[in-house]
Amino acid sequence: MNILLINSPIRLNAKPNCIPYGLAVIASVLRNWGHDVRIYDINAHRHSRNEVLDILKTLRWDAVGVSGLITTWAFQRWLIPELKKMNPLAPVIAGGGLATTCHAMLFEETDLDIAVLGEGEATMAELASVLEKKGSLKTVRGIVYRDKEGVHVTDERENIADLDGLPFPAWDLLPMDIYLKNPIWGDVAGNSSGFRRDITINRSMNIISSRGCPFSCRYCYHLFGRSSYRYRSPANIVAEMEVLVKRYDVDFIGFVDDNMMASEQRLREFCELLMKQTFKVFWGCHGRVTSAKPEILRLMAEAGCVWIGYGIESGSQIILDAMNKKTDVAKAKAAIIETRRAGIFPNTTFIYGYPGETLETIRETIAFKKELGLECGSFFANPYPETDLYSTVSPMIEDEREFIERLGDATEFVLNLTGFDDDSLFELKKAYDMKEDLDSVLKRISDTPGRNFDKDTSHGS
Repeated sequence: MNILLINSPIRLNAKPNCIPYGLAVIASVLRNWGHDVRIYDINAHRHSRNEVLDILKTLRWDAVGVSGLITTWAFQRWLIPELKKMNPLAPVIAGGGLATTCHAMLFEETDLDIAVLGEGEATMAELASVLEKKGSLKTVRGIVYRDKEGVHVTDERENIADLDGLPFPAWDLLPMDIYLKNPIWGDVAGNSSGFRRDITINRSMNIISSRGCPFSCRYCYHLFGRSSYRYRSPANIVAEMEVLVKRYDVDFIGFVDDNMMASEQRLREFCELLMKQTFKVFWGCHGRVTSAKPEILRLMAEAGCVWIGYGIESGSQIILDAMNKKTDVAKAKAAIIETRRAGIFPNTTFIYGYPGETLETIRETIAFKKELGLECGSFFANPYPETDLYSTVSPMIEDEREFIERLGDATEFVLNLTGFDDDSLFELKKAYDMKEDLDSVLKRISDTPGRNFDKDTSHGS
């Protein structure tokens, strides 16, 4: 069967720097099952819509899969009808975060044929076989499909237990040179504040070594379920790293798991195994401050780790508790200090405007950033469908479709979840991000008519 897989464009304000890892693994699975597979990576090429249509006209497919996060809603709503016009008899299949959380919208507003829910590897392999044999879709677990009688949801499919059983991504189907030259985490090559200056990085690539997260932060969307944290073995991960180093001359690997440090035992085994290899490569990952123990940080540094991303989110315990972060400000401080002491750069992210944000919580976060010398901005708090936060603030969302479309790249302001008026919210964010003196900002805006910047909120607390 001739299958075309499409990677939707995301985060257009940044260069494409992470391969569509899940889509590339699905491509490998399908090839192993004997199908002819091609990936059209629109996100990498950043083609215009007219260019997309021109290129699609040159391609042939028996089935087409479209993948993307919820922020690709507007693009997929446009693309799916175009695919059906070009090849009316070929089923269009949607997968990824958007299809999993908002498949009802896709079926209502496009002529989508099938949505794959959650993990796609086993489902797509079975689905392709059923389609090729013209079998019954109701036998395929983990999908939503349309027929002449309506839209139907099949039985749920369990998550994949053995991630080592999955093949490596089909790198050869991707425009690898585009991704290799763009640093995974911005200016990770040595010029960002605090990064080790004895390191030169030229070619980077991303890996996912685990799926899910054992924690339940209220703003976080769990594609694989809340209780389904699984991870690949150290040997399997190191084998993939070796291929990337030897085949593509990669000198930095970014692990883009939600939380690579969740299992200390696996992390230790990984570091110890990596240090035994003849190839050398720097690497970075995301972790929680509760996992940042001095001993494990030193081991990670010895194994080549030079970057750890921590979702600090706030310097206020009130906000951390409202988020259900299951940590405290003291642990966040210790993690940053100990990470630097180990010779690793601690990248930090903050969420601004979470329900319950007040002048006092803003002051606390500014003080936190000043004390630790953190130079970073923040993301607006955005509620994503199927998160606890979304459920709490959903009465504020009048039109879900319009709200999802406004999510854009998920980096801009979408919905004010605080008691501040919008203008004050924006001005206070400047102080929050730039560590300005809050009193001077308040003095500047306090006499402006219609301003409300001293009201507490309790959404999500």
